[in-house]
Amino acid sequence: MLNACFDKSAVKRSFSRAAATYDSFADFQYEVAREVSDALRGLLPEGATGRGMSVLDIGCGTGSLAGLVLSSLPEARVYGCDLAFPMLRMAGGKLGWGLYGLAGADCEALPFRDSSFDCAASSLTYQWAGDLSSALAEANRVLRPGGPFAFSTLGPETLVELRECYPWYRGLEFRDSDEVLDGLEKAGFEYISADKRIVKKDYKDLFDLLRRLKRIGASPPLERGKGLAPGRELREAGAAYARRFPSGGSGVTASYGLITVTARKRIP
Repeated sequence: MLNACFDKSAVKRSFSRAAATYDSFADFQYEVAREVSDALRGLLPEGATGRGMSVLDIGCGTGSLAGLVLSSLPEARVYGCDLAFPMLRMAGGKLGWGLYGLAGADCEALPFRDSSFDCAASSLTYQWAGDLSSALAEANRVLRPGGPFAFSTLGPETLVELRECYPWYRGLEFRDSDEVLDGLEKAGFEYISADKRIVKKDYKDLFDLLRRLKRIGASPPLERGKGLAPGRELREAGAAYARRFPSGGSGVTASYGLITVTARKRIP
């Protein structure tokens, strides 16, 4: 379960600050967004162009997933929402008139009427939800009966190496797939498929990993955290990381527990 010491306002600030640098450092996030877009497309009839269809990207960030959905379903009306307003500005600047609308919103309290959308998608948002049940219930509420939902989130294996070597990150632990699927069912979805796997990514060293996490906003402070450790502690953590988790080359490796789910809202 997500550690209760997450501060939602800190999460919002962290992603807001990273809006301008996000796209330059979000290679993994873009890869996952493409998987989610493909998964959503797979839930629709073959040859569908999105004509007459409305799609909501929950936690749209700078618009990577929304842009991919637009490419896949060029006639769809695609909307996005995100907690961080600077991210929304970036999405609007990139996609312009391709988007039908953007809204500042927490995934746990979506500002849309019941049954507003034909489809919904989300990529790497729900790991930051304080109340996953509420977030999934909101996704269900705004979908029309039978509406498809594709999303990805991160599991507890994410950055396990970092948490072992750098004490400041030990509170950063996400929910496991069983909890995600249980929340999905309770929210009123019928899940179609759930894929869980470990994705390994290489970095030059611990400092490169931390820098990249900061540049995408994925290292929001915990309430008991006090920012970066003093230089000596950080250097010691870097040495331990390089020793214990070397990559196949000359750098280090980090794990991401990726959970990808496709589902539909139950028809009464």
